[in-house]
This record gives sequence, structure tokens and C-alpha cells, in this order.
Amino acid sequence: MPKIVPADRRHLEMHGSSWRVTVVVPEAARGIIGKTRLRYDLKTDSLKQAALTKTRHVERFRAQIRAALAKAGDARHRIEHEAGELAKWRVWAKEHPEEVTEADWETWRECVGLRATELRQEGAIWHDGVPVQDEGEDDMSGWEFIRESAALGARFQRIAKGEETPLDARHEEYLDSIRDRLNVRTLADDARAIRYLLRWLAADNVAPSIERITTMRAHAFAEALPGLANVGPATANKYLSRLSSYWQWLSKREPAAAVNPWFGVALAGGRRRDDEKERSFTNGEVALLLGGPAKPHMYDLMMIGALTGARLDVIVDLKVRDVSATTIQMQARKRETKDRLVPIHPDLREALERRCRGKKPDDDLFPEWPPVRKAGSLRERSFKASNHFTDYRRQVGVDEVVDGHRRAFVNFHSFRRWFVTRLSQAGVEEAMISALVGHKQTSITLSIYSDGATVRKAAEAVALLRIPGRNGEPIEEPPTVNVRRRRG
Repeated sequence: MPKIVPADRRHLEMHGSSWRVTVVVPEAARGIIGKTRLRYDLKTDSLKQAALTKTRHVERFRAQIRAALAKAGDARHRIEHEAGELAKWRVWAKEHPEEVTEADWETWRECVGLRATELRQEGAIWHDGVPVQDEGEDDMSGWEFIRESAALGARFQRIAKGEETPLDARHEEYLDSIRDRLNVRTLADDARAIRYLLRWLAADNVAPSIERITTMRAHAFAEALPGLANVGPATANKYLSRLSSYWQWLSKREPAAAVNPWFGVALAGGRRRDDEKERSFTNGEVALLLGGPAKPHMYDLMMIGALTGARLDVIVDLKVRDVSATTIQMQARKRETKDRLVPIHPDLREALERRCRGKKPDDDLFPEWPPVRKAGSLRERSFKASNHFTDYRRQVGVDEVVDGHRRAFVNFHSFRRWFVTRLSQAGVEEAMISALVGHKQTSITLSIYSDGATVRKAAEAVALLRIPGRNGEPIEEPPTVNVRRRRG
């Protein structure tokens, strides 16, 4: 087992008679920083003082490492792109021999050779007194090369010659091709999956190329992924599935990806038992949440979640124009094909009227959580609202965390489950519940073209919901068919 370092000693080492801060430099950043470790002498022999004052130096070193890694990543992509253009020319030249002369081929070989040598010599040190063997212009005796530079030069040559295909060179193109079909969260999973794979390959000194990903290596990565990403088997399998999808897309565009090494690669234990799945809130928990010290915008958010069954991201994205006198128009999400109408519960009218008052149709219903401003960010607009809700939920004591699971078994989505469960217990037919929450439609639709009779029936169904304890009545938990075993 790895040695566990006490928190007060992390990033500290005794040097002579004083403590100093020490942070390991990842291999990918060593060529830029020029060191394997960054150190700072705190000039104190007191561990307590060292533990107190180390933080800003650790953060400074981490910022330096992040900048170096970004620079290394940018440089790698530029060099891979350059080599890729030479590789494309080679393929084109072989397909059009009548348009290419021997002089063109000689120019190509010269470009590849000179650039590879240039990359290899970056940071090299000349040692005086080393006998030169004089084996021509390419003789390198007397030079000490940096391992990363030598590897980069060799890789440039392999890519240009078509012997190696960069793993992530087309990943942005792949993301663009699926952007309209998948939600932001899944796109973020794609980005994380490829990032974890690149990090794992770098730690193992394996070139990040398609040819190096064999079935055996894919299984080895799958075994390492939970520890690398600090996730459980279910989340790890989600990342593995995204890599498999990327490979399927690549197989139609890159000969090296013709065989999908990720096919069938999955971790055991990825399917959770019923007592390990995220669940609905109980009536008691809903009463705690809605009766606690929530700020007005959090209270309104929870009320809409509980009385419409809408997803958090849909609620946060609502505009004033989506709210009419009797219904809310909910945007399509996930596998839904069109927007749907949800009747306004009587207990929601006051909050919605207050939020719409004095605003224009295109104004946000929840300006407290504005869209993400950072260009290219894969975070959903609801990211901060989700974090705020989690903090509030824990504050009022609504939680269920089990060892080995990254996420709690209750979250904002538990309002949606509560909505479905309570309507079912109230005798509302399954088709109507599916229409209200946007599940696969059967005989009932609640699209914006629904007739009045259908919307009236939906309103009658929604009105059956009662917020537990709202009027001082005792809070009861209706019995369910499936008994959930609570785990400590």
C-alpha cells in the first residue's frame, strides 16, 4: 500500500535544520521548467509554522506547473499538426504520382529530417572534450540530449512518415460532430475521458497515438481509471463508453482506428444495486428543504422542481416568455424531441408571478444564475445552482453518502423522482406522468400544440400534489412496494 503522508507534512521535507516546501514536477512539464521538483526553504524548524505558511508556495508552484503543462500541450499540438500536414502531403503524393517529382520527394524528406533534428536538439548540452567521431553532418557525438526533446523529434518523424497517428488530433472535430446531439455534461465526459487517457499514457511514457492503444492497453487503462479519476466503476464505465464512441467515429476516418480496442471494455460493479442508486426525496426531506432557511431564489427553484418534475438545467434556463397564465413551457432535454407544457400548480403561481413581474419576455426567470461566460466552457449554466443546492441540502441535514460512491444518493434530481412517485401514489395514470416529465410519449402529449382538454386533465393531475407539512398537517411516508435498505 502507498505510504500515507499526514496532512501537516504534505509538500514538506526537512533539509538540514529547516523545513522546505517541495512539489513534484510532472514529467510532461520538466522540459519547460527544467527541474524534477520545485522547492522553497521556509527557514524554520517548526513543523507547525511550516504547515501554516506552506500553502501560498504550494499554490505558486502549482500555477507554474499548470502554465508549463499548458505550454507543453500547446507545443505538442503545434508540432503534431505540423507533422500531420507533412503526413497528408505524403498520402496525397502517393495517390497522385504523376503530379509529384523526385525533387518534391527530396524536399519532403529534407523538411522531415531537418525539423526532427531541430526538435531533438532543443535544450541539448555540448560537452567539451568528448571525442567527435566525424561520421558526417548527422554525427551527434559530444551532445547530451534532453529525453523529452529526443522523444519529440523521433515522434515528429514517425507522424510525418505515417507510422504514428496522434490520439487526440481529431477529438475537437469529433466533439463538433456530436455537439448538437448530446448535452453539455456528456461532452464534458468526452473531454475528461481523453484527458485521463493522455495523462495515463504520459505517466507510463507511452506515445499518445492511436496505434499504441491495443485491447490489452485499453483494459489496463480501465483498471487504472477509478484511481486516476477518483471515481467509482459506474462513472469509469461512462468514460470508457465515450472513448469507444470516439473510436467508432475515428474508424471511418483513420485506418489506424479500424479496430475498436474499447469494445467490451468495462469494469465489474458498474451496475448499481437498487440500494446503491440515487433515490427520491422522502416527504420528510421535502418538508425540511422547503421549510428551511433557503434564500428566495433557492426556495423558488426547489418549488418549481418539486411541483413540475423538471430537471435543474431546464428550470435555470427558463425565460419569462416560457411562463403563461396556466402553463410553463419546458425545453426539450436529453432524448426528448420537442418542448412540452407543464400546468402551473396552484402553490407555484405567486412565485412565478413575482419572478415575471416587470420583466421583458426574453429576460431570465432566474438571473441569479447567469450563463457561463468563459468561452469554450463545457459547464452547464446550472453548475453553480447545483452547488448552491448541495450546500443548502447539507445545511438542513438532507444527505445520504455511502463509501465508494462519489455522489450522494440524493440531489436536485430527487425532486423529479419525488414528483413521479407521489403522482403515481395518487393514482395518476402512467401515460400522463410520462407526458408531464417528458419521458417517452405514449397516447398523451403535452406539446405546445396540445388542446385545452388535455392540458386541463394534466392540471387536475398536478393539483393532486401536496407539499408535505405546508399547512401544519402531520408528515406521512406512503408505503411503497420496493423497500430500500439504507446503508451507513
